[in-house]
Amino acid sequence: MRELLGPAANPPVRGRHRLNPSRRRWRPTLAATATAAVLAAGLLPAGAAPASAATLAKPIMFGAVGSSEGTVVDHQKVLGRTLRGLRIYKSWDDQLFSSSQIWARDTGHTLFMSIDSRRSNGSAVKWADVANARTGSPLYQNMLSQAKQIKAFKAQVFIAYNHEPDTKWSSDLGSNPAQFVAAWRKVISVYRAAGVRNAKFVWVMTAYSFRRHDGNRASLYYPGDSYVDDIGADGYNWYQCRGSGGWTDASTIFDGQRQFGLQHRSKGLMIWEFSSAEDPKSPGRKARWLHDVENLFQTPRWSQYEVLLTWEGRSNANRLNCQFDYLSSRSATAAWKALGTDPAYAATRVG
Repeated sequence: MRELLGPAANPPVRGRHRLNPSRRRWRPTLAATATAAVLAAGLLPAGAAPASAATLAKPIMFGAVGSSEGTVVDHQKVLGRTLRGLRIYKSWDDQLFSSSQIWARDTGHTLFMSIDSRRSNGSAVKWADVANARTGSPLYQNMLSQAKQIKAFKAQVFIAYNHEPDTKWSSDLGSNPAQFVAAWRKVISVYRAAGVRNAKFVWVMTAYSFRRHDGNRASLYYPGDSYVDDIGADGYNWYQCRGSGGWTDASTIFDGQRQFGLQHRSKGLMIWEFSSAEDPKSPGRKARWLHDVENLFQTPRWSQYEVLLTWEGRSNANRLNCQFDYLSSRSATAAWKALGTDPAYAATRVG
């Protein structure tokens, strides 16, 4: 999510959903405040069986936002098993691996980490400046520091530089996609030259960008196969969270990414953020949306996908149709658990 007003865009909304840096840390804590109440209310019986579905020969990894140990533990209490994939958000000058990330590594989790082209105080690290950073310059040293931290982590980690560069939030970082491409290539080149071998580099766009045909379409931001290991997208069923909007199924939201992936078959496809709003007039509709997701990615047309990570936030806590977390309703909680415990989503490793 790129702003507090919501998750990855469906048309026609272009400005997206980024939290201000001073507020960004709240995202992973929502489940921690409510999980105990859910369990106490008996919404998740200990013996509840997951939805029946065929186990894939090559299962998908399931996960959610999990920047802190406490948040992950709370997710796992609901899920009833280890939440393998953890979505992490870092600023340009952050320490990349805190004690929570070390704990996650040592307890069988895989990290999917965004490194924003923005400092922790909110100031922009412009794409052109990154691309043109000379050896020994402060920005170059920043990249070397990041590379050193990634190497020292000593476990596989998936890294996305400046996810969702097509959003309004990123407009102060550069004036055109070519600048982003040059910055991406510079970052990855510096990491590789510094000896980073335990990271895979995932290019993450909004799902909507793959359906666009204008100057902000995804293909213009693509750094090229030699600089990208996997292709990611963030997408949401906004419904009426932003006003009048139609109910959108996941196959519509992500089909543009799927088709783009067919042009790059050597790359795995990943979803780094996804969820649905509730429909106040139709209880259980969000749960059915999640069940459809569970079935969708088990079909042959969607077999290129390797990772699904849910986003656990609320664009407006007082409006049911802006609550994207799995605790927004009893049925949504049950559907999220069914998805996460389906054997088809039980991968412990990616690739």
